[in-house]
Amino acid sequence: MKLKQRIRLLIVLGVEFVAIAIMLILIFFAGKKVYTVTFDLNGGTLLSGDPVQKVTQGHNANPPTVTKEGCFFLQWSGSYRQVTRDVVIKAIWEYETTEGIEYTVAHEGKSETEEWNYCLISGCYKGLSGDVYIGAYHNEKKVLGIQAGAFKDCVGITSIHLLDGILTIEDEAFAGCTNLTSMEMPSTVVTMGDDVFKGCESLEEIVLPTDLKSMGDNIFENCLALTSVTLPENLESMGAEVFKNCPELKEIILPESLEVIGSNAFTNMEMVIYAYIKEEEKPEGWAADFKANGIEIVWEYEDPTLEEEDSAEEE
Repeated sequence: MKLKQRIRLLIVLGVEFVAIAIMLILIFFAGKKVYTVTFDLNGGTLLSGDPVQKVTQGHNANPPTVTKEGCFFLQWSGSYRQVTRDVVIKAIWEYETTEGIEYTVAHEGKSETEEWNYCLISGCYKGLSGDVYIGAYHNEKKVLGIQAGAFKDCVGITSIHLLDGILTIEDEAFAGCTNLTSMEMPSTVVTMGDDVFKGCESLEEIVLPTDLKSMGDNIFENCLALTSVTLPENLESMGAEVFKNCPELKEIILPESLEVIGSNAFTNMEMVIYAYIKEEEKPEGWAADFKANGIEIVWEYEDPTLEEEDSAEEE
């Protein structure tokens, strides 16, 4: 009897222990929040896995497998381990750089042992053609700029793709690329020199970088096919004759931040310019002849898309 009683007691205690353990686990997880981890493919293609995952606090998400044409996957932009908040993690891609690109890694007069820890694109093989991809690094050095005339008169190039990181694009960098139809501009570019796209007569549309502050002279002169240009919200300065002789460009919106416009920035064309400001509040830095006579300008422009967004929010 004693043995049976002991066995019975052990069974009861075992059951109670399991029940208590389950209760503790349930209590523990009941206090845990569930967060959303979103894997932004950044233009890539999903091969396997889930780009949007619900993850219990303190647990890990499982990154999906992704690919992108012309690129290799570098890394995810943030951590997906031991999640403690909603998070969006972006895929970081590196282009498989097209062969024929030339780089500068040191100032003139410096020895090879005094190289920069970054580099600039200085030129290229003039026979380049088709799509050109330029990665963010060259021999582990960050690519920070494109020097004057680097791709000038490369008539075979049809599109150029640049990764974020480039800060400056100097004079005539792509001038005379007559078959260039599209340009993937990195958001990090802050300044653009003179004549950057001058004579790119096949360029059809372009979205300028969100960080761009300054545009030089004659950047889009004689871009005969240009139909659409999106200026960034924080643009401060635009040079002279920037859009000279762009006959297909029929309208453009000037951001409120624009403090300087050079002479004849808009000339030899028929178009409508939209400005958010009042005519009497036109900045002193706008040249009196910033547009040719006959080009219409609409002052105190109100963006209809913003009105639609406001209405949707009210509803």
